[in-house]
Amino acid sequence: MERIHNFLKKIYDKVFTMLYRSSFKKLGRKSMLCMPFSINGAKYMSIESEVYIKPNSWLLAVDEDGSPNEKLSIGAKTYIGRNVHIVALRGVHVSANVLISDNVYLADNYHHFKDGYKPYKEQGVGFKKEVLIGDGTWLGENVCVLSSHIGKQCIIGSNSVVTKDIPDYSMAVGTPAKVIKKFDQTTNTWIEV
Repeated sequence: MERIHNFLKKIYDKVFTMLYRSSFKKLGRKSMLCMPFSINGAKYMSIESEVYIKPNSWLLAVDEDGSPNEKLSIGAKTYIGRNVHIVALRGVHVSANVLISDNVYLADNYHHFKDGYKPYKEQGVGFKKEVLIGDGTWLGENVCVLSSHIGKQCIIGSNSVVTKDIPDYSMAVGTPAKVIKKFDQTTNTWIEV
């Protein structure tokens, strides 16, 4: 019975992906969007080939500046887990072969909070800085990346909040995330910082 359920789910997800394909700026070959799924602003999103996005994820690209430019891009062979939220005003770019675990949040913006008497949800959002995630990087569960660049082949530990740039070949953890190890390519080992 479980096999039949999985088979039907796969068919359902393929049909959903095919129906949604024309909404995107680009949706690459063999990419899969698993239902249920929420998308706003698909015409500002480019998803390369063989990207797999698990259920309950939400991708949002806001037409904040009136330009038709790509605001959200996801590189080839990237895996995105369940309940991932990605919000792009001007630029969230995930490179190829990235592993994004469940419950991750990526955003290039913040909520305005100038008026202490007005509800914050009514004060709008502002752009801070583009989010860039380098090739081969792994974001652990419950990670938040807020207007920061993360280099290639990095590991960001579960429950970390990234508010500053992380260089290539680094392991970072905590709130705010700090680099605790660097990968030494000559010895092929992780070395504590």
